[in-house]
Amino acid sequence: MRLTSMVWLALWGALISASPALAETRRIAVVVGNNAGSGDMPPLRYAENDAGKMARVLAELGDVSPDDVLLLQGRRVADLERALADATERVTSFHKSPDVRTVVVFFFSGHSDGEAIELGREKLTYSRLKALLSSTGADVRLAIVDACRSGGGLREKGGRPVTPFTIRINDMLTASGEAFITSSAADEAALESSEVMGSYFTHHFISGLRGAADASGDKAVTLAEAYRYAYDRTVTATSVLPIGAQHPSYDFKLSGQGELVLSSLVRPSALLVLPEGSERSLVSDVARDQVVVEVAAGNAREVALAPGHYAVRLFKGNHSYGGRVSLTEGLRRTVTWSELTLLVPNVIIAAAKGGSSSVTQTQAVVEPVDDVAPLGLTLGVGMTGRVLVDPSRPGGFKYQGRLGFEPLSTHLGSFNLFGRPRLGAVRAKGELVIGLLGEMTFDQPVTGQREAVNEGGGQLRLGYRFAFEWRRLSLGIGAEIGVGALAQLYDTRPVTTVLMMAPRLSLRLRLAGPLSLTVDGEIPVTGVTIKDDQGEALKWLVSGAASAGFLVSF
Repeated sequence: MRLTSMVWLALWGALISASPALAETRRIAVVVGNNAGSGDMPPLRYAENDAGKMARVLAELGDVSPDDVLLLQGRRVADLERALADATERVTSFHKSPDVRTVVVFFFSGHSDGEAIELGREKLTYSRLKALLSSTGADVRLAIVDACRSGGGLREKGGRPVTPFTIRINDMLTASGEAFITSSAADEAALESSEVMGSYFTHHFISGLRGAADASGDKAVTLAEAYRYAYDRTVTATSVLPIGAQHPSYDFKLSGQGELVLSSLVRPSALLVLPEGSERSLVSDVARDQVVVEVAAGNAREVALAPGHYAVRLFKGNHSYGGRVSLTEGLRRTVTWSELTLLVPNVIIAAAKGGSSSVTQTQAVVEPVDDVAPLGLTLGVGMTGRVLVDPSRPGGFKYQGRLGFEPLSTHLGSFNLFGRPRLGAVRAKGELVIGLLGEMTFDQPVTGQREAVNEGGGQLRLGYRFAFEWRRLSLGIGAEIGVGALAQLYDTRPVTTVLMMAPRLSLRLRLAGPLSLTVDGEIPVTGVTIKDDQGEALKWLVSGAASAGFLVSF
């Protein structure tokens, strides 16, 4: 028995020593978006957003460390060249270990004239771009360009498709070469859509990486799967537009075996499973106000997302249905038809990314009837006038601390700013507001006088606000009513009950994720019982108040 065990141990050791060590793959992404172009071309609406969405999906699912994602939005050519130089230094550092293979992914969304990509009024030719990518020294280089006439960038080398090859995440690699993918042919416009809030090609390519393109069901999206999905969906979506269909193109010069894996769905942060029977499904990130995934009928219904709050829209026949879902870390959430509500129609706009100002309209169902948002929490500080103490005295302002809740937000509709689709849509919402307010005055004491006292109190308020959202900004107009108590500390005067009503104006700026900066102003009308020589009387006092703080959505 002892001899048999020793033999097995010896054989096991021999197998381990004979097995080659798995090589490590390090990936670097240079992601660029620029809404502005040279010449007289109008600015784009979503190119920089496209870049942000691509950066996130590569970091979440593409095995790219967040530190190795170099995101440039609205930057110049010099910034791009520095980013590629940075990528080159990282590749050199990674190659110091002989078992490390490197992949550089380059993405651009913006204007192009067919000979160069445009970053504002500056241009970088395709020949220069390819030279910079080649000089990184990465074993594999993948470039994705989403711009008008971007297929013109393929003409220089005139490559031809080759057998797909394998570069699996954390696998042994032997492949090398480059791949160049463009969103349009050399003589075509690339299109943006106001409905998906992005360019058609990038939108479908990212949807594919999040799982819609996983045709084999192996929890891995390959380059071939992602390109095929984005090609089919882009052609299908644009072929019905009078402006003309858009045909992505590619040039692969790669050696090796198998297929290049771009995203892994094996261990996603969270999964959303869409119901069967939908002809088309859209998933939007509520906090960022961005469409992040689209899934067509017949494609994989399980998509990988980051934890957060999402709006789901499903199209079936002549109707569409919508609802909200929340995802937490590690959750696999299945959406059912029974939790969705009927939506109402709206107009969407499709426009060329450059060189043409023509637009076309088509009908789609996009606006929910009862679009209820998640809970919002506000925390702010500010100042207002005093009530019981003369405001003209030293320290004549009352300092406020406000904790607010927004348990309900109802979508009322949308319209284009000044009637111009290019300026973006304004969304109207109605919001219920519950506020808890604490107040305190810090007087400057007067020597020898007991009258220098502090005024403090609190209020409970209930209000409603109409909010108009445009991009990252939100303007709210509403009113609040409430009850509270006030007292002068260090005085014999008893606690006084107050009534109040206040028209309010609020301005919000969405910073990142669920966090927003808030600035509020109001004109409180306070009713307080004042006791004097004539007895008690209810008096109404008018003052002004202002505060600033933060809003967090849950």
